[in-house]
Amino acid sequence: MSFGWNFVARNLPLFAEGAIVTIQLSVLAILAALVWGLVIVLARLSRWRLLALTATGYIELVRNTPVLVQMYFIYFGLAFAGLPLSGFASALLALTLQNGGYIAEIYRAGIESISRNQIDAARGLGMRKLLVLRLVVLPQAFFRIVPAIGNQFVVMIKDTSLASTLSVAELMQAARILTDRTAATYEVFVTLAAFYLVMTAFVTLLLRLCERRIAALR
Repeated sequence: MSFGWNFVARNLPLFAEGAIVTIQLSVLAILAALVWGLVIVLARLSRWRLLALTATGYIELVRNTPVLVQMYFIYFGLAFAGLPLSGFASALLALTLQNGGYIAEIYRAGIESISRNQIDAARGLGMRKLLVLRLVVLPQAFFRIVPAIGNQFVVMIKDTSLASTLSVAELMQAARILTDRTAATYEVFVTLAAFYLVMTAFVTLLLRLCERRIAALR
């Protein structure tokens, strides 16, 4: 049985439309998770015990429950509470909340890798804690966590496929529609895999370039 190249060519526009939605969801989720992860790690490292414990509990909760369950909880739970969100918004919120927890732990590992001597020296120069964090700790920590952050970005791109369960018109949803219409399962999912491979490879390449640039600055 030969591969249906003509079928793939005819349906590329549908895959492309789904890819655009996937890219939009991925970019928004990545940006939101980066910011949310920073908020969580600052709470996690706070001297206020209650705040630190709350942040720790949050991280454990979101990291130890499936993101699909979180999507359903947000989508159906908020609708039941009279605050309905679209499938796209629900998926975005779930991806942000879960990956924010993972990214917070990556941030924490980077922050705690900075020598205490550097922090003490900066405080000895009269710098306040927040200034030390912004000028001394975070820049160095960022350089060290780029590979781990990059891996998390790739995971997030792949996890956007779960948004199809909320009828979001992304790549996986496009693949499901084509499979139902044509039963050309092999062609559909080979093409789907190729799209995801291109997107994740592009992100990986950008991160490799970023790592090289960072290495050159050191």
